[in-house]
Amino acid sequence: MTGLQGPLPRSTDMSTGKLIQAPAAWFALLRSHPELDPADSQHAPLKLTVSRAARLIKVNKEINKSIKFRNDEGDVWQVGTTEGDCEDYAIRKLRTLVQDHGFPRGALTLAACKLDRGVGHAVLLVHSDKGVYVLDNLAWRVTPWHKLPYQWIAREEPGAPFRLWRSLSA
Repeated sequence: MTGLQGPLPRSTDMSTGKLIQAPAAWFALLRSHPELDPADSQHAPLKLTVSRAARLIKVNKEINKSIKFRNDEGDVWQVGTTEGDCEDYAIRKLRTLVQDHGFPRGALTLAACKLDRGVGHAVLLVHSDKGVYVLDNLAWRVTPWHKLPYQWIAREEPGAPFRLWRSLSA
């Protein structure tokens, strides 16, 4: 998992469905980290400049390198530090992009999916004017969502009433 990544290939938007209940562990995360709550944001794609694309690539690689994978006992969502599982990587990337790089919260959403072998997984989605991209602990590259063999389940819905999530379909 090494090598340089060139410009991001064009992606597409994701098809979305109805509002659904958010994962319980997500609510616990927001209680301990209210700065990550997307309730006051509106879902809005960002303009993907060369500079922003470079920052996405850098943050994805740096965080993938800095955290050692470890399965949680139970479903615990937290900001990854030195070790964690997939959602811990995604949450750390979210926090880093918003707090350290000024990305708008409404363009970044945590998402739940299943790997091709049916195992639950979480990633960070970046919604842009060039489509939706995935920052994933399983990949060094920032990837268009439709290039991954995942079954998409749901994502955060910034600004949604009652902190609901949005169902997804491929």
